[in-house]
Amino acid sequence: MLLLTTIIVFSTGCNTVQNSQISLEQETQKDKVRNEEHGTADRTKDITKIELILDTNGPYWNEVKPISITDNKMIHDIISMIEESKPLTDQSKISKMSGMARKNNKLIITGADGREKEITFAYDTLYEIGYIEKDGEKVEPDYSFFRYIADLNEYTNPDTNIEHQVIQLFGKYNWTVDYRINTLKEKLPESVKHKAGEYPVKIYWAYNNELPKQIGFDFTEYLGKDVVVEIYRLRESLPEFMKPRRDARGIVLKYNDQIIGAYIDAGRHDSFACSLDRKSLKDITGKEWDGWIADYIDYEDELEIKLSKMEPEDIIREYFKALDKHDIKMVWACMMRKNLSQHLSTNMDNQYLFNKDEDKIDYNINSAKLLEIKELKGFHNEPGVLEYQVKVDFDFKKLITADDGIWPRFVILKKESEKSGWRIDGVGTGP
Repeated sequence: MLLLTTIIVFSTGCNTVQNSQISLEQETQKDKVRNEEHGTADRTKDITKIELILDTNGPYWNEVKPISITDNKMIHDIISMIEESKPLTDQSKISKMSGMARKNNKLIITGADGREKEITFAYDTLYEIGYIEKDGEKVEPDYSFFRYIADLNEYTNPDTNIEHQVIQLFGKYNWTVDYRINTLKEKLPESVKHKAGEYPVKIYWAYNNELPKQIGFDFTEYLGKDVVVEIYRLRESLPEFMKPRRDARGIVLKYNDQIIGAYIDAGRHDSFACSLDRKSLKDITGKEWDGWIADYIDYEDELEIKLSKMEPEDIIREYFKALDKHDIKMVWACMMRKNLSQHLSTNMDNQYLFNKDEDKIDYNINSAKLLEIKELKGFHNEPGVLEYQVKVDFDFKKLITADDGIWPRFVILKKESEKSGWRIDGVGTGP
C-alpha cells in the first residue's frame, strides 16, 4: 500500500484532464512509466492544498513563514516523492543527526472536502539524512525531497509553466526541472577579456560560455547583445566531484526566443559549476582555472602591464595602500581573478545570476597602514606560491572580529599567468 493512502483517503476516479505541465513532464522525463504517472495524478487530483510549516528555529536563508502550495504540479511532485519513500529500517540514522538537524517540520494536506491530514518530518543537511513520520511510522524518502522542501522557503514565486523545449533539453541529460525561479534580462559584455581592477562579470560569462560548448552551444556571437536568462530549480543534486555543494540551478540563455546557451550553476557562495552533461571546466577545456584564465586576461590594459612588472612585495604594498585609500579598483587589480570572482556569489540572492551591487562591497576599513613585510619560508607551500607575514595598523568601521590596532596578516601570492605576474591569492589571520 502506497504511503499516501496511509496519510489521507480521498475519493478517486479517472482523471481525464491532466495538468498540462505534468503531461509535458511525462513526455520528456527518462525512465518514467506513464501508467504510474497517471495513477499518482488520480490520487492527487482531490488534494487542493499542501501547507508547509517549517521549524522557525531552523537555519534557513529567509525568514520562516508557513507556505501554502496550491499548484497542481508542485502538489504532484511532493506527493510523488513521498510515495517513493522506503521504510526506515536503520533507526540509528535518527540518532546520527547533527545539532543542525531541522526536526520540527510538518505538511498539512487538505482535500477538496476540507479534511486535513498532517505528517511531520525531520532532516539533517550535514549528513543528508531525514525521515517522514505519520502515526508513529517512519519512512525515508530520497534526500531530494528535503532539498525540494527547504528551497520553497527561498524560492517564493515558483513558476511551473515551463516550455517544452526547456524540459526536453534538461531531460536529455537526466535533469528534472521542478520550476522556474526567475526570468531576467541581461546584456552580455562586448568582450570577455578582463581588465585589471574590473568587477568580474566578464569572467562569469567567459566561464559559463565554456560549459554550453560541451553540448553544442556557443553564445560568443551574441556578446554585446541583450539576452533573456531563465533560472530553473533542478531536482537532482550536483555531481559528486562538486561536494559539498549540492543544489543545482539550470540556466538557460535565449535570444529572440531561441535557446543559445544552457549550463548548470550552484548559486550562492560559489556559483561556477558544470555543463548539462556534468562535465567540469577541466573536462571541457583540458585546463584547471589557473591555466584557463590566462586566455581571458587583457594583457594590453595599462594597469595590467604596470602590475605585471611588480615584485611580490610591491603588489602587497599596492594592495594595502589601495585598501587604506578606499581605491577598490586597485584592491581588485591586486587580487587573483579566481579570488576576485568570489564577489559574484558571496551571500548572493539565489533569485539572480550574480551579485551586481559591486559599489556596495564594503571591506569594513577606515584605514589600513602597512607597517612591515616579512617573507615566510619553510611552510612547504606548493611550487610557485609565496607567503608573507605583514603587520598592519587597522581602523575598522565596525568592530566585528577584531579591535582597532596593529594586527598580523598572512598574504599568499601566485603568478596568475607568466605574462600577468604576481597577484594576491588570499589574505588571512593565520599562516
